[in-house]
Parts: sequence; C-alpha cells; structure tokens
Amino acid sequence: MPENVHIDNATSVGNYLSLYLGQNQGVRLGESVVVSRKAHARMPEKKIKGQIKILTNRDAGKTYLDFVDEDQVVHIDVYHKPGEIYPDDVARAIYHGICNYFLTRDPQLKYAEDELYRMVSAYNHKIYIVTNQGKGLLYDLLQENISPFMVGEEGYDHVHILARFNRDEYYLVYVIAEAVEEVIIASEVKLAKVRNIVHGTQKQKEDSFSGYIKLPWKKLKGQNASALPEKENVNQLIVKLAEKFGGVEEIEEFMESYSTNIFKRKGMDQQKKKWGDVEHYVEQLEELGILKDTPAGKILTRKGKELKEYVINHKCELETEIRRSIRKMPSGGSGRFIRLGSADFKSHRIEYINRNKTINNIRNWSGDLAVPESIVQAKKNGFLRGDEHFTIKKEDLHYYQKRNYIPVNVCLLLDSSGSMAGEKRQAACYLAQHLLLTGKDKVAVVAFQEKSSRVVVPFTRKESELKKGLFTINPAGLTPMAHGIIKALKLIEESRIKNPLLVLITDGLPNVPLWTMDAKADTLRAAAMIADKNIRFVCIGVESNRYFLEKVAEKAEGILYFVNDLNRDNLINIVRHEKKAILAGKNMA
Repeated sequence: MPENVHIDNATSVGNYLSLYLGQNQGVRLGESVVVSRKAHARMPEKKIKGQIKILTNRDAGKTYLDFVDEDQVVHIDVYHKPGEIYPDDVARAIYHGICNYFLTRDPQLKYAEDELYRMVSAYNHKIYIVTNQGKGLLYDLLQENISPFMVGEEGYDHVHILARFNRDEYYLVYVIAEAVEEVIIASEVKLAKVRNIVHGTQKQKEDSFSGYIKLPWKKLKGQNASALPEKENVNQLIVKLAEKFGGVEEIEEFMESYSTNIFKRKGMDQQKKKWGDVEHYVEQLEELGILKDTPAGKILTRKGKELKEYVINHKCELETEIRRSIRKMPSGGSGRFIRLGSADFKSHRIEYINRNKTINNIRNWSGDLAVPESIVQAKKNGFLRGDEHFTIKKEDLHYYQKRNYIPVNVCLLLDSSGSMAGEKRQAACYLAQHLLLTGKDKVAVVAFQEKSSRVVVPFTRKESELKKGLFTINPAGLTPMAHGIIKALKLIEESRIKNPLLVLITDGLPNVPLWTMDAKADTLRAAAMIADKNIRFVCIGVESNRYFLEKVAEKAEGILYFVNDLNRDNLINIVRHEKKAILAGKNMA
C-alpha cells in the first residue's frame, strides 16, 4: 500500500470516528473490528450470528477500568476464530505500527530518534490489551510482563483493546486495528466476521447485595446457607452501605432523603453531587423492603424506618464494624498511575520507650530502669548465687527497650470544586479514613473551593473529629488552588509536626488568583513556598492537566502522580507508595 494511502486511510477513519463516537455510537471497521467508547456484548448465536451490541449505557472506561469519569477510553475489539493469540505479539505489533506511522507521516523523525521515541512511548501506559493468552498495559507487555487471562474476561474470541485517546488521536485506531489483524493472520488464526452491530442498553453488573444479605424480615428464595443472627445481618448491610456513603452519619443523611419530611429530603441530583451514582443502591434497598414507590416518590417503608432507628441507636457498634472493614482494604487493587519527579527530603526519626518490653544488657546502662523486672531478676539470681540477703547487682538490672520510628503525618489538600462532586469526593474522604485507621500518625484535611480555602480537619488522631470534618465537604464552584496551598502550609507550620507529607488531590486547574490576576502564576508561587519549608509534596492529578501540574511539582520540588482516574484504589496506592518511600529512610536526619 502506498504510504500516502496509509496516512489518508488513518485520517479518514479518525474523522469518521470523531463523528460517530461523539454521538455515543459504535462503528464497524472492515469485517472484524468494532470500535466505540462503550462496552460491547455478543448477541446469542442462536438468534443472530455475528452480531455485536453496543451498550450505550455502559461506558468502557467505567466498566472495564473502574474509571469515574466517562468518555476517556476508546474500546477496540478485533474478532477472530478459535486460536491462540499472544498479547506480547500484539503489543509489539501496535508499538511498531505507531512508530512506522509517525515515520511515514514525518520522515525527518528518522534523524531525531529521541523525539520519535518520546512520541511513541507516550502511548505505553495508554493502551491496555487482552487476548486469550494474557493481558496487560502496552508497556508491561513490551517488557514481557504478562498477567494471566481469566476465564470469563473479555478477549476469549477477540483481541480486546482499551485506549485512552482524545479525538485528535482517533486516527491511531486504524493503525492499531491494522496491526492486530496482521498478528491474528500471522498466528494462523482466521478473522471472524461481524455481520452487523446494534445499539441497546444492559443493566449494570454491580454487587447485588440484596441477594445475599438475609435481613430478619426478608425471606430469600433458594437460600440454602444457614441463617446468620439478625444483628449480624443488619450490620452486614450497614457496612455495605458504608462502602458507598462513608460512615454512619452519611448513611443516616442518605436515608433522610427518603423520609416523609419534605424538608429533609434530597433530590437525586443532590444525592449524586455528594455521593455519586446511587441508583443501584436505591434498587437494592427496594428489593430488601427498605424503600418503596409511592405517588410522591420513593420513601422508607416501616422496616426502613426501623433500620434507620437501628442506625441511630447503634452508632458506636456500627462504626466499629465500618472501621474494621476500612482497615481490611487490600493493597494493590486496580489502581493505575505514573510517577514523575523525585524529592530530596530528610526524614526525622522519633525515639520512644517501649514499656511492653525490657532488656537485660550490662554493657548498656542507658534508658529507663524497669524496676519490677529488675527486682524479680535479682531475686532469681540471688537464689542461684546463694546470697544471704536480698541484693541487686549490675547484672540484675533490666531496662525498658528503646525504639524509634519515622512518623509520616499526612495533610490532604483536596480540590473541592464542582468537578470533584460524587465519586471523587467519596474516594478522597475514604483515603483520609483509611490513613487514620491504618497508621499511628496524624491526618489533616484542607479543602479549597469557590474563592477561598478552609481547614476541614486539623492534624488529629481522633476518628470522630475526622469524620465530622469530612461530612462538611460539599464540592461546588471554582478552584482556588493557591489559597489551598497557603492554608495547608500555615496549618503545617502552626502544628509543628514531624515529617509532614502534603498531598494535593485535584482534577482541575486553578482559576481563582490570590495575589495577582493570574491564578496559575499565583499557584506556582505558592508551590515554591512548599520547597522553602522542606515539606515533602505529592500532587495527584489527571493526565489532561499534566503540563501545568508538572510545573507545580517542579516548583515544590515534589512528585507528580498523574492517573487515569481519581478513584479510591489509585489514591490509596499512591499514598501508600509515598509513605513506604519515607519509611525506607534513604534520606534521614
């Protein structure tokens, strides 16, 4: 194929996809490739063979990669007949295909290898590949780091690709599809024909907890498991709700939204603003007999009101269950992020006396004397020595053991502008609770929104104080980032804590100035103050804002993590990673 034809085809496909994908439609490329920004489903073969359904209500990024925001991912499926397709072969073909395309479009790049490498490697973490022989990001597969394919996943009879492309990059879909088809053919596997595609909806496959939580008044059909105590089942439901809403107070507020008191009710839009998508939970509570439909809307049933009273009267017990659940949050998860920059930061150790353990060391007399243990030891040794009277000698002395550790006190600086409403707010609040419950150091929260910032929670080890503050976060308005940084620095300075870690979480760019008329310039000026105060700084942002956030991290002499999505797994994994780096103690004083 002539080079100009190859480029023209890619450009035409890019324009074609911009039109149809922008209208939430899927398209078929050739006979075997289906592209959309939605999830795909196979129609039953007995009805219509070779027909693919584009699920218009299921965003590909949210469905397959746990994204919060929609329309970030292009979903490419290349269908084939039975046969083994290896993901590393697909990865290499895609990498070389993109490289060759750029070289064809601009032949001068062959004299600028560094620039070519930069352009191609930018997609290493943007393309996720699944075949029936394994899966992984393009970068990992090129390193032959292949995760196993699990039965039931996408990719059994097709190469499943998720690419984070914006509209200007849709031409690469043609390059990828062509490269994948060549790999399939080279593997001596035949391509499968997609006869046509249709558009429709499918109910989200979420955890249907109404099916396994057996409440005292809910008799489940086909339930063979032995019944649990009534209290344990109710607590199980509350813990499940806490995963979504955050705590007992917020569960109570959610249930108030379905009371008969119209002044306490929150509409669906208000609920989504604070907690994100809640429809699934409403459906589950209806199935459990807690909510019901009325001409005036959904309200609590009699059993729902009893459950609400139970929540109010058993707050302490329920909070204990919720804390246990948060502590069990596993490491790893589905968090995906890229780390940029480095920090030259000296950690300070703190020494303390361990009153639970003593040592008997005649060479080291330093430390607090453990009197009871020393007397007991003297009595034993005196008997063995044959002492006539009770005496304490040097070898009888016990001392409380000295220990030291590196405290990491975290200040979360949260963007609370309107774009952070819903799941992003909940993820940030969950991170704060997780840090407090899984560590022994203090946690603080500063939020910035509208035209100012405020200390939501000062440095504390009290969970009640933390939750009380988090409850007041209601995202809205603009992004005064410089205000937030200055407020956080003042809090850290006044608190006089050891090894502060300032974590900025944002999905936007500053648009409210502090000192001048330029909000971005003021933010960079404020960030430079972080470095002056020797505070370890971490910025977590979305890739679309990478250019500016790199400058912020550079000015603060800190680290930037840019992520696909500000979800719970990403936030927890990043802060864990940073705390481990500090605890490793490479730079200590």
